[in-house]
Amino acid sequence: MLFKSADGKLQGIDLELFSSYCQSRHCKLNITEYAWDGMLGAVASGQADVAFSGISITDKRKKVIDFSEPYYINSFYLVSMANHKITLNNLNELNQYSIGYPRGMAYSDLIKNDLEPKGYYSLSKVKLYPTYNETMADLKNGNLDLAFIEEPVYFTFKNKKKMPIESRYVFKNVDQLGIAFKKGSPVRHDFNLWLKEQGPQKISGIVDNWMK
Repeated sequence: MLFKSADGKLQGIDLELFSSYCQSRHCKLNITEYAWDGMLGAVASGQADVAFSGISITDKRKKVIDFSEPYYINSFYLVSMANHKITLNNLNELNQYSIGYPRGMAYSDLIKNDLEPKGYYSLSKVKLYPTYNETMADLKNGNLDLAFIEEPVYFTFKNKKKMPIESRYVFKNVDQLGIAFKKGSPVRHDFNLWLKEQGPQKISGIVDNWMK
């Protein structure tokens, strides 16, 4: 997940990874910002060569774009503001709360394929937002009880942005994150080679540094 520093500069795990790759290959990275739901469409249509911002690897997305090897095994967090004392002892308690997240995220698949069939939560009740910034703003303003956010996003908002949020439920290791490429891109293969060159320990070190 990418976010902006106080001086407006983009930062994040994905950006550090791909910038390091570009430096090693002596290529220039030109960044165009998109809303979440437009980012993958830009790659699929050829408007962009690559996309990165905590993108989940899914079978549906693989039909229109290619992915790198996973660089992170991801978990999904349901979070609330720290002063909103929500306790989830069982997932069947979810129905009493409003849940939101950015549109186009893999949380919809989790709800549709797992939570909804068990009667825990309906996809039709979800509040959708353009990005995590709007999602978390509504959470802070009290217009949302719970937000679905992935693990790196949780630690970004909690540790980097100092937002007083708390995890109320965690879906552990349900997701994989990767870099998205347009179909047939030779850069995908080269990026995978770069990941192997770095090794899992170095990649994990980069990821862990952003979790602090």
